[in-house]
Amino acid sequence: MKHNLTNIQLPAFRDERADSQISEICLRILVERKNWQFEVVGTAVLIAGHLAITAKHVLEHIIETYGAKEKNHDNYEINNYEVKLYQILPGPNYRIWNVVTAWPCSTDIAILHLGLTGVAGTISLDEKVDWRVPTMRVLPPPVGQKVIAFGYRESKITVTESEDGVHHIQLNDSPTTSIGTVRQVHPSRRDISMLPFPCFEVEARFDHGMSGGLVVDEEGALCGLICSGFNNSDRDASPISYVVTLWPMLKTIISANRGNKYPKDVSYPIIDLALDGLIHVKDLQELEPAEFPDKQLKRR
Repeated sequence: MKHNLTNIQLPAFRDERADSQISEICLRILVERKNWQFEVVGTAVLIAGHLAITAKHVLEHIIETYGAKEKNHDNYEINNYEVKLYQILPGPNYRIWNVVTAWPCSTDIAILHLGLTGVAGTISLDEKVDWRVPTMRVLPPPVGQKVIAFGYRESKITVTESEDGVHHIQLNDSPTTSIGTVRQVHPSRRDISMLPFPCFEVEARFDHGMSGGLVVDEEGALCGLICSGFNNSDRDASPISYVVTLWPMLKTIISANRGNKYPKDVSYPIIDLALDGLIHVKDLQELEPAEFPDKQLKRR
């Protein structure tokens, strides 16, 4: 869907309805611990059946805060808490997804493998999932183009217990849209310490909790994830934030099973999902062939 941004004064920062359609593909990331302890740590975006992506620094925050046993390089095992994604569907109805496996990328992106572990409302565990996922643009939009970002901020969770021992979880937050303009594109990195990966700068405001949220271009294609925002002491100055570019994640090796037509329990790069049409990437043919020497980058 193409967005009409011509009459919007930019940059714009505004809250959306909690049950807006974007909540079907933009999910809240929660850490659930024993004794009914919860923390909302960021935002994730569905990209395919049982696959979502978020900012890698969100995953790193979880591991640093709550711990994990390192089995080998970039392979961790957790046993004293769970990472879950909360999805709101029309109704409203809810799905709760458990993060089964997470694969960190070479950039500020982590890929999450999901399993359905809890439900609320009228959704049945036996119901076939109708996946709504965005088309992706893995290369950055050009300087001067407008982009729309979305994530959840100001998240608060309260848990109450009734006299009969039933717990009620209430999650309050601000689903937020931030609209701005691409100011600079960094094809390989912005610097060697803070943002040492492909990203682009936007004149838009990103707040804490929005990390990992989607960024779409004027055609409605997912073109990046919310990475970082910088607070400026000058209230009259334009906001500056950064979006992580998507193409490096295509080289990440994962092992999520792809269905009956494919071998099970094997490892493969994410780009195979794009080449087989399991994720929708509209600019594959524009990628640099040297980055994927063993792949035919023509659209199938």
